[in-house]
Amino acid sequence: KQKTAYEIRNCDWSSDVCSSDLDASEIAQYTGARAAIQSQTNPDLWFPDLATKVTVSEDGLTYDVYLRKGALWQVPTSVLEDPRHAWMKGDHEVTADDFKFGFEILQNTQVGGRAAAYRSYYENWKDLEVVDAYHFRVHLSERRFISQSIILGHEPAPRWLYRYDEDGKPFDDATWGEKFNTHWMNQLSVGAGPYRLVAWKPGEYLSFEANPTWHNTRCQPQVFSGIEMKVLKDQQSWLRRLKSHELDYTVVQPQQYLSEVKDKTPYLGESNLKLKIHPEPSYFYIGWNQARPMFQDKRVRTALTLALDRQSLVDSVFAGLGKVTSGPFDQNADWYDQSIAPLPYDPTRAAQLLDEAGWTDSDGDGTRDKMIDGKKVDFSFTLVVYGSSPEYDTLARVYAETLDKLGIKMTAQPLEWSAQLKKINERDFDAYTGAWVLPWEVDPRQVWHGSEADKPQSSNYIGFKNAEIDKIIEDLGNTYDHAGRVALCHKFHAIIAEEQPYTFFYQRTRAFLYWDYMNEPLFAKINPVRDARLFSFAAAPTR
Repeated sequence: KQKTAYEIRNCDWSSDVCSSDLDASEIAQYTGARAAIQSQTNPDLWFPDLATKVTVSEDGLTYDVYLRKGALWQVPTSVLEDPRHAWMKGDHEVTADDFKFGFEILQNTQVGGRAAAYRSYYENWKDLEVVDAYHFRVHLSERRFISQSIILGHEPAPRWLYRYDEDGKPFDDATWGEKFNTHWMNQLSVGAGPYRLVAWKPGEYLSFEANPTWHNTRCQPQVFSGIEMKVLKDQQSWLRRLKSHELDYTVVQPQQYLSEVKDKTPYLGESNLKLKIHPEPSYFYIGWNQARPMFQDKRVRTALTLALDRQSLVDSVFAGLGKVTSGPFDQNADWYDQSIAPLPYDPTRAAQLLDEAGWTDSDGDGTRDKMIDGKKVDFSFTLVVYGSSPEYDTLARVYAETLDKLGIKMTAQPLEWSAQLKKINERDFDAYTGAWVLPWEVDPRQVWHGSEADKPQSSNYIGFKNAEIDKIIEDLGNTYDHAGRVALCHKFHAIIAEEQPYTFFYQRTRAFLYWDYMNEPLFAKINPVRDARLFSFAAAPTR
């Protein structure tokens, strides 16, 4: 919370889930604003942002949201300097209609991307009614545990911008959703948040400056006068750039941690560098496409998990920065059932399960096969892996060797994140390496409900369907007491562990190096360590 006149010059924007096309949700941490702000360190608390008051009816089906006056949309300065965009100049106040338009974007099935993934959380919204410029009302068809957080976190979108082309001409009503997907402003960032984007070069950097009209310094201090993010695809350069003061802090990748940081003090030979290690509420996994015939039998999926030496990979390849996991919840939360142990590495048992499932080497060619719909199908598949991660290259190689001994042919396909995301959104894969950062409020609907399996660009990428799981998800939506929610989550965990729709890999621990002119960093419990404002300067940087 320390105020400072100094700029935080650089932070590493080289996340293993980013490519040259930066994740808009991360940029929105700085440029965006919502009805209310969820505390990053105590997510049970919410603070005012664009809203000054929120009330709810006795039956829980109607929310009234009252907005502050004078909050302004911030357009990148480079856009406004272009004479072509003169129509955008002037003050544009955030109003209730912008929240209405945000809801219309989510409703419009022509709109893909994040909207498609989040749409399931808005299924019980009957309408968002604009009462006046500073007051809107949300009407729900049914109560859900998650509804309050979704309403408080609802984002506005500027109708005056996104319903128009670059020359200020309006889109027609029938196709504006399609135009939204490729809108000319999508590569930039327009928000009403604490920072404004002032410069951006794809694949190289982003520069933000403090929003001079920011309305909420009391609840969300800007902390820094500016933030510059570097896009560094070459992971090997991160520590070198930190050492030369091109970066103020950076995450340390597992192999870098093992070879250059662990038990090696002073770090990088610099007595002024500090190390902080922090668990992340996330999990990594391999997803099995349920539409592929070889992955439809849970005995096969279990065998594939038994064939992956997860503990050895975490210890050696991932430098011990994590813990093998057995299910889709944060291991440090009550939702995770500690009694459900991860499956062991057991190739012998894996072979037995494959035999039981009818996958045998019938022709002696070294590859298991099975008759499916009257045709012999060889057990071979392609695993899409993170193309920018040497650790996942090693994982794929080690896994392929074990599977080959079992009579399964696996080919790794390394892809950059944007290409991988396109494949999984289009369901054009056999299996893939993935990860989920877990939300604070548990609602597995987006990833696990069967109704999401066949929706385009939904997060149920693998097409998983299970009636018991669907019922638990629906019960969770209507359960408010903590003990009841824990019991449902443990039941959920047990079924998922039995079905093995994912091979759950590990929950990651992050290592960070930072210079001692910064205070010890805070770590968010939601979207961890993605907000530079959780760091602050203890003293003026010496460079």
